[in-house]
Amino acid sequence: MSRSIRCCVLAVAAVVGVLLLAGCTRLPFAAPELTHQVVLRVPAGKADAVAKQLAHRLDVAGITERSIGTDGDRVAVSYNPPKTGGKDIEVRDDLFQAPGEFTIRPVTAVGAKATASDDCTKSAETCTVTTEEHEVLQLGPAGVGDEDLASAKAVEVQNQWGVRIDFTDGGAAALAELSGKLACEEDPALKRMAILLDGKLLAAPTVQLECGQSLSTSVEISGGFDRAKAEQYAALLGAPLPEGVQIVSSKP
Repeated sequence: MSRSIRCCVLAVAAVVGVLLLAGCTRLPFAAPELTHQVVLRVPAGKADAVAKQLAHRLDVAGITERSIGTDGDRVAVSYNPPKTGGKDIEVRDDLFQAPGEFTIRPVTAVGAKATASDDCTKSAETCTVTTEEHEVLQLGPAGVGDEDLASAKAVEVQNQWGVRIDFTDGGAAALAELSGKLACEEDPALKRMAILLDGKLLAAPTVQLECGQSLSTSVEISGGFDRAKAEQYAALLGAPLPEGVQIVSSKP
């Protein structure tokens, strides 16, 4: 007795919310329930642009179960946090509203010699920051900015998580100029550059180069990051938002 085998073709019909097996049984298909939501107020005329940048941020941060909608000057994001070890990873509010302003500045004074303002946003000519070791650094004008950044991604090197930043051609030239000057500083304490995100210090590495050498195409930032923090920093760096984006409601 001959037997015939009927092949079934699997397809997802998102519009009607069913799983179709061609020639087979019609099964219900349920999208995952989204448990978290933030609603943002954005500058007039910027909702679509903000939604696009947020989608990129969520991709980089590993938040794949989500929906984003716009209504006038509001952007609503519903999502499920990523998990590790079966537990939700904390998603910081900054991911949805922080501008993601990136700068690299030279260290121009250390300790008691640092006297500038502590406002280190991009518009500040000079400023001061304090490291985790309570070291006060005075910083000069920004030599590299977010317009110089080509991409940012979380990377794991020797069992440590960090963020790799790649630069545009113009950014590579700006980084080469800044790092080349620092490499020729006679005072070892001033052979340092500060890497900042939204005016806050991420790292202040020493430029370990001989005079005449320089950095150019990329830098890696590390500093005790776990994977989640590295991914969220990379998300902020890779998709800047306009000033004035604010969370107006959230749940849970």
